[in-house]
Amino acid sequence: MHFLGVDGGGSGCRAALADASGRVIGRGEAGPANIASDPEGALGNILAACSAAMDEIPAQDIRAVLGLAGANLTPNGEALIERLPFRARVVQDVTTSVRGALGSSDGIVAAIGTGSVFARQIGGKIHSIGGWGLRLGDEASGAWIGRALGMRAGRALDGFCDVTPLLRAFLEEIDGRSGLIAFSLRATPADWARFAPRVLEADDPAATAIRVAAAEEIRAAITLLQPEDRLPVTWIGGLGPALALDDWPRAEAKGNALDGALALAMEDVFWTG
Repeated sequence: MHFLGVDGGGSGCRAALADASGRVIGRGEAGPANIASDPEGALGNILAACSAAMDEIPAQDIRAVLGLAGANLTPNGEALIERLPFRARVVQDVTTSVRGALGSSDGIVAAIGTGSVFARQIGGKIHSIGGWGLRLGDEASGAWIGRALGMRAGRALDGFCDVTPLLRAFLEEIDGRSGLIAFSLRATPADWARFAPRVLEADDPAATAIRVAAAEEIRAAITLLQPEDRLPVTWIGGLGPALALDDWPRAEAKGNALDGALALAMEDVFWTG
């Protein structure tokens, strides 16, 4: 038996294949794999990443766990399973992220990348909040930050706030008012998220305001998840460490979401429980 772990999100998909001892013997990568926003595109990228990781290992000898963005929002996970060549289970990406980051330890995980989700694990039980997608939430995520830049640029054009150097450069790049509207109508979360790094790095009043708003959202989520005894927070995802709050206890991640998916794939109780 071989074991396959998949970590699929709004920016990309990764797969790792391990033998019975847990040794990783194959890896693969492909494009975005959000099964809520683009199920067909996600399937294609998942199959591409898995195919690269599997190499010539027969599909019937593989047991897989896929931690995928959007798995909590639609029934697409079950439909996806029927189209995979190996035995598989699909879980929300937060499940694999928490398992990878905390193992069996108690703690809070702030997973912030293209999207965002926050989770608490106590005694092996996970309670998560967020993960609603950009249209309904994903507060403080890369997509949320990028969209906040676009929204602030629009408000600046209307005179609600100053057109700062950051906003001016953004509007020039996107071709002004008409370009901003056109972009907003076609942009995916990943498209918005590509603007997040400049917001996080800029010494600009508009960037500062967006960062403050993001920190407030993060603080609210972590406060909601905190039990009576304060738990440390593990910051993961492409933007998690950059957005970490300095005044909270912190724990380093034991592993990543791909590690978590592989660990679950190798647990017999996960398949029988």
